[in-house]
Amino acid sequence: MKFVHAADLHIDSPLRGLTRYEGAPLERARRATREALERVVGLCLEERAAFLVLAGDVFDGDWKDIGTGLFFVSQLARLRETGCRVLLLRGNHDFELTKNLTYADHVFEFAAAGTGSAASKRGKYTYLFEDEGVAFHGVSYAQKKMEKTLLPLYAPPVSGLLNVGVLHTNATGSREHAAYAPCTVADLVGHGYDYWALGHVHSHAVLHEDPWVVYPGNTQGRSVRETGPKGCVLVEASADRSLELRFVATDTMRYFVEEVSLEPEDDAPALFDKVRTLLDDVAGRAEGTLAAVRLEIKGSSRAHSAIVAERETILGQIRADAIDRGGDVWLEKVKLMTSPAQSIEALRAAKGLVAELLTWTERLRGEDAETERQGLLRSLDPLKKKLGRELEELELPLDDSAWFESMLDRAEALLAERLTSGAND
Repeated sequence: MKFVHAADLHIDSPLRGLTRYEGAPLERARRATREALERVVGLCLEERAAFLVLAGDVFDGDWKDIGTGLFFVSQLARLRETGCRVLLLRGNHDFELTKNLTYADHVFEFAAAGTGSAASKRGKYTYLFEDEGVAFHGVSYAQKKMEKTLLPLYAPPVSGLLNVGVLHTNATGSREHAAYAPCTVADLVGHGYDYWALGHVHSHAVLHEDPWVVYPGNTQGRSVRETGPKGCVLVEASADRSLELRFVATDTMRYFVEEVSLEPEDDAPALFDKVRTLLDDVAGRAEGTLAAVRLEIKGSSRAHSAIVAERETILGQIRADAIDRGGDVWLEKVKLMTSPAQSIEALRAAKGLVAELLTWTERLRGEDAETERQGLLRSLDPLKKKLGRELEELELPLDDSAWFESMLDRAEALLAERLTSGAND
């Protein structure tokens, strides 16, 4: 007998942090959570699984429209045709939906905490399938914040059957997830079940073997905090109730955080070459998924002055290189974290024109920064009068201290690069 254990599908939830730009594969990204469910169902059909176990947070909250529910029902209908039954538990994100649909008779929903083990609007706490020799036990959330343990509501194991517990919980104390339905691995092991099908934590993890305590992770990563393959777990049970497990990736978009390190002599063309090499490597590691990449460009280099002076052009070229990978790479974000090839502080401490200019810019940040800044702005009055409307149309926020600080950073970088370039040639 086989069953597939999945959790935290968050169907139609927005994928966070993705930068939108011309040529970005938006539609492919929007469909990612749905395609992950399609792959889960496809695995059930391919492996002729007897059950699909969904351990909470199938949805991300109330549906924006009924289409989310109809899509889910359409996928469950594919399983009905082959006799695969579905065990459905509700977690903190989908404990109660104002829009809902009635599921077909091959879907068995676990009752919510506090509704009792008898048949109720949301089903039972335990379902026996003696034809397959298995008992499934589960308790759905009755409210978003289940801050007390739910284990007392789980029935003792049924003798002679494979016992599977389904629970949406933070059993690891993960700080990335709320401490809902808290318990420990020891608590779960001591309950006497053969397999605990957990949900809530979005990383795949086997917390214990014999009995098995398993998080499948979510079926599709939703932000750059959730890197690497995402999927579900295929479980095969033998007649003696021994289990074999296999993680199966179901994601169609995979997150990566990658770094490009620049050397002091690297200029803008060298930067682009390094980015292209990295993007090719990531596309290969993505295993056919859409690679959503956070790119962090670091290092002290000659390229810094070009980054400061022509930031949007640099970003545009990097995005163009991503698009050139045939839609297999989406730059989730590009973080330009470079510095000048020569240290600003070292140049400021030296002698000469550059040091004098950098010492002056430093005064614009000191204790008398506001006085210095106002003096600088007054010195620009003749230029402002001469430019007149042209300057107004630029809408420069000259009185914004944060903007002024950023302009100082750019000015210092340009001074460091342009006035000392001869030392690098």
